[in-house]
Amino acid sequence: MKLRKLFATLAASAVAVSTMAVAAYAEPMEQGIFVIGFGDADWKAAFWGKDGDVLDSSYEQTAVLDGNGTYTVSLDLSSGYTNEGHVDEETGEPTVYTTGNSIGAMGLHIYGEYPTLGVDIQSVTIDGVEFPLQGASYTNDEDGGRRTNIYNAWATFDATKEDVITKDAATATPTVIDISSLGEWSKIEVTFEVYGLDEAEEAPAEEAPAEEAPAEEAPATGDVDAATDSTKGSPDTGVADVAAVAGLAVLAGGAFIVAKKRK
Repeated sequence: MKLRKLFATLAASAVAVSTMAVAAYAEPMEQGIFVIGFGDADWKAAFWGKDGDVLDSSYEQTAVLDGNGTYTVSLDLSSGYTNEGHVDEETGEPTVYTTGNSIGAMGLHIYGEYPTLGVDIQSVTIDGVEFPLQGASYTNDEDGGRRTNIYNAWATFDATKEDVITKDAATATPTVIDISSLGEWSKIEVTFEVYGLDEAEEAPAEEAPAEEAPAEEAPATGDVDAATDSTKGSPDTGVADVAAVAGLAVLAGGAFIVAKKRK
């Protein structure tokens, strides 16, 4: 009996440790979902939709790609978050933050293969204040998907690259907002237009139903060769592959789908 209790305790401990390990590392985002990828200026808050992020998707209101149109996504830190290694010096407990400090880097990101997808940022609102756009946004291949920079001082626009899409190459920039006056913030909301995708993909052609083969007459008595030489097989009925493109918005901690406003 004592051994059974010991094994049960060990099993429970293993489950608890496993649960804590999962909670400590954010889950990767599925394909076809727009998120705000970012790191604040101190890099204490960060989310890119990848394993090991400081935050998980529960801090974001994401949007599922559903063709060309207008979408809105947001990021809210006001519920509080912690960062491993950041502890209160007096209590030794993890420090709880409710804000980010300015922006180290930020952009809209979607994982998946969308070579013609372009994103035009319409507005960026931080804690209720809309920041004026100071140039056109552009979209390029990056990190297993497509990214559109909101603020990235390390990136440069290069119109000669084949993967780059923008509505205005003359003013395209990786820093569409000026963050020189930005300090602590809790919530960022971004509205953007998706363009460049086909409005409707052609449905795969349906195969015509196979015609019924006429019933073969029974060979005449003694005509064994006629029956043996019959080599007709069943018609080929292969099924065409269907591509699954829709991303799920049921994410750990609750990321919510934003309905798209079609033009």
